[in-house]
Amino acid sequence: MKEKKEKKEKLDEDVDSIEQELIELGKFYFLNQKYDQAIKEFQKAIEINSKNPQGFYNLGIVYEAKNMIEKASRMYRRTLELKPDHVFAKEHLNKLVGI
Repeated sequence: MKEKKEKKEKLDEDVDSIEQELIELGKFYFLNQKYDQAIKEFQKAIEINSKNPQGFYNLGIVYEAKNMIEKASRMYRRTLELKPDHVFAKEHLNKLVGI
């Protein structure tokens, strides 16, 4: 039983690590203005963990940079559903919707 728990914990750590690597790779692509590649990486991170607000927030940033306002707004709203006190998501959403 202990071995099974240890294996699950190791698997969870590996998944977390992969998710973080995808987010970092997405940020790298974004900073290099490779927006489509950034979107793919953030989407992969979201597929791994749909409860992590960082994936949605970063996807919103890329959509905003591509002037895809509706998609960006949806990503910021999803970020705020997951983490209501996410200051930057609030700021970006307010800017986009004109509050």
